[in-house]
Amino acid sequence: MELAVLGSGSAFSDTGHQAACLVDGKLLLDCGAPVTVLLPRMGVDLAEVETVVISHLHGDHVGQLPTLLAARALARPEAPPLVVLGPRDLADHLQQLGELSLGQWFWSRIMADHPPVLREVADGRVERIGAHQLEFFEVEHAQQLHCLAVRVESQVVSLGYSGDTTLCPGIRRLAGSVDHLLCECTGWSGPSPIHLWKEEVELLMSEFPNTSFLLTHLGERRPVPGALLAFDGLRLSLRPPGAG
Repeated sequence: MELAVLGSGSAFSDTGHQAACLVDGKLLLDCGAPVTVLLPRMGVDLAEVETVVISHLHGDHVGQLPTLLAARALARPEAPPLVVLGPRDLADHLQQLGELSLGQWFWSRIMADHPPVLREVADGRVERIGAHQLEFFEVEHAQQLHCLAVRVESQVVSLGYSGDTTLCPGIRRLAGSVDHLLCECTGWSGPSPIHLWKEEVELLMSEFPNTSFLLTHLGERRPVPGALLAFDGLRLSLRPPGAG
């Protein structure tokens, strides 16, 4: 499994772009970073992205989705419809966000001529998308929002993506089910409201020693023994445990 990090920073930090990662060149996890600029810089054509998973509806995770849809429609009109999976209220939120971002008339044309395939998913939902099986886990983040983490499995390796979460049952279930966990670590010096912080991440690491941790959504950049820190532009080949 090939992982490329487009955005590794938290919403208000200067450590990197906001949330977005690409799996195997086709599956985008969140769309907060300016992916229409960053994907081509990585040699990925916009038409190659087939699916977007939105973890929750905060702007640093979904804010660039209207721009991605519009750019595909204009530059790659022959591309198949983008499949977008996300939490409750995804469709209504995208409509509002698109109108605010691009204007009501232009957004209505995009949605009429090149509509995405929208699927709102919930805890326990399993979707087969191309070469990947996706399983969704409800996590606790912002009380007013439905928030999801996701497990991505290929034939040989599994990756978890935490989205934004606290130390809740959902993130523990996910961490225990994957080979690699792309895990948020927003706070460093003390507890971070509605987010994980360094000591909680270290606790997760001790509870699940067979899972490798790659930390993202970083409020700062400090070493965490036993974990890798993501940075914008990072590319990794993820292998099963013991494969070297």
